[in-house]
Amino acid sequence: MQYIARLVGGLRAHVMPLSSRAGVVDAVDTEPGPDTFTRARPIGGGSVAPSAWSTGRATVPPAVRPGAKSAADALPRLPSGVVHTVPVRFEGQAREYAWLWWRCAALVLLTAGLALPCARAMTRRWLLRHTWVAGHSLDLAAPARTACLRDLLGAGLLAGVVGALAGESTWAAAAAIALAFAAAPVWLHLRLADDPGRLTWGGRRLVFKGTLGALYRAVGPALAGLGLLSAGALALASTQARVVWLIWGSLAAVTLAGLPAVWARWVAYRQQHLALGPLALTWRGGHTAFWSLGLRVLTWGTLVSAVVAGVLSMGWALLVTWTPWQPGPAAHRMLVGAWLALSAALVWPFLQARLHHLAWNHTGCRHLRFRSTLAVGPYVRRCARHTLLTVLSLGLYRPWASVDAWRLRTEALAVRSRVDPRVLAAHWSPDARGTADGR
Repeated sequence: MQYIARLVGGLRAHVMPLSSRAGVVDAVDTEPGPDTFTRARPIGGGSVAPSAWSTGRATVPPAVRPGAKSAADALPRLPSGVVHTVPVRFEGQAREYAWLWWRCAALVLLTAGLALPCARAMTRRWLLRHTWVAGHSLDLAAPARTACLRDLLGAGLLAGVVGALAGESTWAAAAAIALAFAAAPVWLHLRLADDPGRLTWGGRRLVFKGTLGALYRAVGPALAGLGLLSAGALALASTQARVVWLIWGSLAAVTLAGLPAVWARWVAYRQQHLALGPLALTWRGGHTAFWSLGLRVLTWGTLVSAVVAGVLSMGWALLVTWTPWQPGPAAHRMLVGAWLALSAALVWPFLQARLHHLAWNHTGCRHLRFRSTLAVGPYVRRCARHTLLTVLSLGLYRPWASVDAWRLRTEALAVRSRVDPRVLAAHWSPDARGTADGR
């Protein structure tokens, strides 16, 4: 009998790994709250051997796996060829968010804008708390102290540039622009320390290991170069010589052409310094994708600007022809402002959707990866409709627009993991930020 038992055990050890490779598993969390999952369903047919992660039984991983070189290696992974897909779900109601948004708006107005960081933290915390991933909601870990410092620094930089541009000295404005570009990494670092540095999942805080020095090494030289080019272009624009205008156009073209490279380095720095407990994330995108994105945005922006300019020009011509009103310089400036605002309202959602794909589809590690399925066309049309309704309602529709845009972006994300979420939660201490050392 003992011989038969050993024989059956050996056959099971060889058969079970083969049966678990039947296909890629698409297991989703059906209800927010408890850590319960549906039975795994293989894509393309076949069968998957039942296990703790597919039957809903609790998975208790070992504290340290034998031979593990890092915390990430200690995570028990799913069988080879099996991937666990967990969607991101949003369960919030727009009416509840609208009441919160209006209260925050009233607080900002009563405090003359001083309560803006707190109001932004309150609205963002509400959105995160109604966003669920694998049975746990997101949240912010601490009060928005860094957000206050970040907003004060950003407001100071913006006020300095605007004040210098409003003055009579072109060289002073050029110097202000160069200094603003040089100090921009400090603002970016404070932004990362606030979000995603304070983001939590199920009480477990995300790890952001970036430093100000590393950020300066990543984007500092590029931002300094762009600042010098912009300052030089502004300084040369005050002269009337044709050769100077040629130099100014060349500098402006180089500045615009360098923006995709700066953005690529910024996204790479942000994504590569994030970690989910013991899992350090990497970003496998390149500069070429950002150059392609820049060309797409430029093409779309040119088309949108031309169409908006044509529509506004026809409406303006009809207004001037059929009414006795004679527009002055202020009216022309308002027309130009409306043209820029409408064009930006259509270009920004396009850029946002493309960046959503570019940032998350290249982020992950050998244990898990993110996937974005955000449709660009429907997202742009939905945002355009929200902008129109917000303008017609004098801003009252803004909360509904924010909730709908957040829902579209979050529910377009999914996590494809080779680690059960319960296993990751067990290896991710809620009290400590953790030390992510595995890629």
